[in-house]
Amino acid sequence: MRISCLALAATAVAFASAAPVKRATDNNVVVGYWVPWGDVPVAQLDMTKYTHINYGFAVTVKKNPNPTDITFDRYYDGNNMRALVARGNQYGVPILMSIGGWTGSQTFSTISANANLRKTFINNAMVFVRNNTLPLYADTPDGWNMDGIDIDWEYPGRAGAICNVYTPQDAANYLTLLKELRAQMDLEFPNQHKLLTAAVRVKPFDGADGNPMSDVSAYAQYFDWVSIMAYDIMGSWSATTGPNAPFTNGPSGLADPYSFTQAINDWTAAKFPANKLVVGTAFYGRSVTTTVDMNAQNPITMYVNKTNVTPKGGPSDSNDINFFCNEGAVYWDDATQTPWLFRASDKTFISYDDIQSLTIKVNHAKQAGVKGVMLWDMSYDYNNELITVLQNIHCTSNCPVVTTTTAAPTTTVAPTTTTTAAVTTTTTTTSSGPVETTPSGVCGGVAAWNSATVYATPGTKVTYNGHLYTNQWWTQNEVPGSSAYGAWKDGGAC
Repeated sequence: MRISCLALAATAVAFASAAPVKRATDNNVVVGYWVPWGDVPVAQLDMTKYTHINYGFAVTVKKNPNPTDITFDRYYDGNNMRALVARGNQYGVPILMSIGGWTGSQTFSTISANANLRKTFINNAMVFVRNNTLPLYADTPDGWNMDGIDIDWEYPGRAGAICNVYTPQDAANYLTLLKELRAQMDLEFPNQHKLLTAAVRVKPFDGADGNPMSDVSAYAQYFDWVSIMAYDIMGSWSATTGPNAPFTNGPSGLADPYSFTQAINDWTAAKFPANKLVVGTAFYGRSVTTTVDMNAQNPITMYVNKTNVTPKGGPSDSNDINFFCNEGAVYWDDATQTPWLFRASDKTFISYDDIQSLTIKVNHAKQAGVKGVMLWDMSYDYNNELITVLQNIHCTSNCPVVTTTTAAPTTTVAPTTTTTAAVTTTTTTTSSGPVETTPSGVCGGVAAWNSATVYATPGTKVTYNGHLYTNQWWTQNEVPGSSAYGAWKDGGAC
């Protein structure tokens, strides 16, 4: 573990000065969710940093006997929707309407099971791609249309929010709904491809037996991509504290068995093509109140008992986390490759993502051959420091590299408290990469590369075939020098 806290970390974070270079035929995507209850107005969005934006949300209205009317949640503002479409057109960024969400998935199961309800739902959904206003509102259509539909059904075959309807036949019925929706899109827009995407959980859809399906390849023919929500893994609902969005699985028996890498593995193992997978990242932190002083644990662990009290304010944005960093102890969890912090004064624990953890995720996404990355949500970023990291999905040369300028870490966990008004606690502990000893030459004391070793910490040095190499991101079993675009940067002959 080691210190890491966004741009204000004690561990300095630096980027290479060269701008990312896009591939000539780069099809990778950076998808952002914009929500009207967020803190960032449409006019202030940096549209150059996104390839696609989903407007969240339209929801189905539960009416009897027809639950397929589509409206907006209570934050609806037609001016915002039209403004987002207008800015998307100006910058060439497709805008999709996301239908559903955590509280907006009540009727998907009912709709998808009935042919007449599916037809009505599809007709209502198509309103968004024909023009960006709904008939039930008095807004005047402006002539622009949206570029596609994003379905956020949480979740087929299992309950999400407590009021959601679900049945064992949801997955099969969902496939039928997608087939018919895709056909209607192609019928109405034969010369202009409208996008059909979805937000999905970390495991493939549940089948009729209640277990994740082993083959979801049939869905890929209708989707342009699906975005895996690889976050909200642990939170106030969990038995203990733990990571919100782990890169790799945490310890068995302590952490929930889900993560960024596990989600990619599970979906591709279920025969969903990697080039239609987009993996979600969290631009927010999850906080809970613990029953113990996490700084006093021996050994330090991110898994402790918690209370049923959630600190006020809900998910923390990156600006909040920067503030908390100045008041608490900041740690790095090597197992899940994520930072976390603890404020002893009120026993607040926050799990979040920072520049370093997001860099690890983006670089793994590139190695895994997925289509891109998604973020929830655009309003949580502070000063665009996190979205800048996600743009590295396009990079092929002179890519930004996270480096550390701290001294070599030790095995000591020693919080020290200052006497300033804002109490600051710092820690230094072991990292997962080899520690370089005092060199007797360029490569003196540097460990030889080992194919079985996980090189999780960017900046780790190894020797191979008489050269000194430094990893730019998480890697394992990648031979140094085997690719000009690989994880290992050649530092020259020893």
